[in-house]
Amino acid sequence: MKKFITLSLLALSALLVSCTKEDEESMDGPGISKDNLKFSITQEQGHDNIVMLNSLTEGSYIPFWEYTGGFSKNKKDTINLPFAGKYTIRYTIYTQGGPIADSSDITVSKNDPEYFASPLWKLLTNEQTGKTWVWAADIPGGICYGNGSGGATAPEWWQNGIAYLTEQGVAADEMTFDLNGAKNYSLTHAGAAKKALFELDTLNRTLKITGGDIPLGNKVTYVIVKLTADELTLAQQGDGWRNIWMYKRKGFNY
Repeated sequence: MKKFITLSLLALSALLVSCTKEDEESMDGPGISKDNLKFSITQEQGHDNIVMLNSLTEGSYIPFWEYTGGFSKNKKDTINLPFAGKYTIRYTIYTQGGPIADSSDITVSKNDPEYFASPLWKLLTNEQTGKTWVWAADIPGGICYGNGSGGATAPEWWQNGIAYLTEQGVAADEMTFDLNGAKNYSLTHAGAAKKALFELDTLNRTLKITGGDIPLGNKVTYVIVKLTADELTLAQQGDGWRNIWMYKRKGFNY
């Protein structure tokens, strides 16, 4: 089974994981030299995002693989690197004489078309190029932020437009999403950009920001109410109510 590994803060912290006590107790034999390390790293022909890892070092040594976005302790494993770019995969064997490591560099030619098959990815991000979203303040009626009933697609009860956004200091905020090496998110507020990451669940149509938030956000997982080439509506789903944020593609006018 293929493991789909995405770049996230949790995965990055996993790169710091060291050998466990159980691993240490299972180390086999004396230390070996780096010259005795044997392993293979093979990319699938025609789909080089799929990478096969194979530990070939003789003996029952414990392998430890590290790569951008994850790690593995399996002798054989298949991973997915969904983003185009250059990667270093580090291979370590733990022995009673200590760890011995080597590495290999690979290149992934393009973002994985299978991983990013849903059209929602392109609509939200314009892929590697990126897409910037701003408040839909010129929508007919001018209402782009507020709340309403549980199935509302626009604010119904508490309704706000450009005057309220200006009062809150967020009228000029911009959100940018892209898939250039990671699921990148940036919020530009008061002329300064704060970078974060995002997760898009295409099956459940939800969006979550890690390390940041949307303008006037509530740090929740947002329901995608509407997503087209020009319009993005997000909601915080409650029990019989919704908080609603309405954005448009920068440069688009109603």
